[in-house]
Amino acid sequence: MKELVLVLILSYLIGSISGSFILGKRVSHIDIRRYGSGNAGTTNALRVMGKKLALLTFIIDFLKAVLALYLALRLVDKDQVLIAGVGCVLGHDYPFYMNFKGGKGMASTAGILAVFDPPRGLVSILIGLGTAGLSRYVSLGSLLFLTSAWIQFMFFTDISLFNQVCLSFLVVLGFFRHRSNIERLLAGKENKLGGQGGN
Repeated sequence: MKELVLVLILSYLIGSISGSFILGKRVSHIDIRRYGSGNAGTTNALRVMGKKLALLTFIIDFLKAVLALYLALRLVDKDQVLIAGVGCVLGHDYPFYMNFKGGKGMASTAGILAVFDPPRGLVSILIGLGTAGLSRYVSLGSLLFLTSAWIQFMFFTDISLFNQVCLSFLVVLGFFRHRSNIERLLAGKENKLGGQGGN
C-alpha cells in the first residue's frame, strides 16, 4: 500500500511538469492559459505557439508519462502499474503550481499506454491520430483514442482488475476534461484543426 501511494505522489509530481506552460514561459514569454482556448496542452500550443513548440510540448508530455511508468515498474508489480498513469495524468490536468489548471492529458495517457502495452497502445494512438487527421477535430480524435483503448484493454487483453479500474478512471477523466468539446461536437460548433479555440 505504501508503495502505491508513493508511486501515485511521484507520478503526480512528474505529470505536473507542463510542456506547454514551461515552453510558453521560457520561449514565447507568455502564459499559455491566457491565450487560445486557455488549455495547457498540445493543441492549444499548436494554435498559439506554432508547430515546433507544439511538437516539443507533445514530446515532453508523452515522455514524462513514460518516465512515470518506468519508475512505477521498479516500485510496484505490473498488475498495479497503471496507478502511475492515474497520478501522471492528474498531475498534468491539475498541477498544483498552476492553480490546478492544466491540460487534458491525452499525450500523457498515450505515453502510459504505449509503454504498458505497445501494440494496443499504438493502435489506439493511430486511431486517434487518424480520426483527428481525417475529421480535423482533435477532440474527436482524442475521444476515439480513449474509447478504442478502453475497448482493447478491457475485452481483448488480460489485465488485472486493479489496472482495469485505473484505465477506466483515465478514460472517464479524459471524457470529463473534454465535456465542453463534446457539447460543441453535438451542437456542430466544434472548431476544426487550424481554427481558433475549442480544445
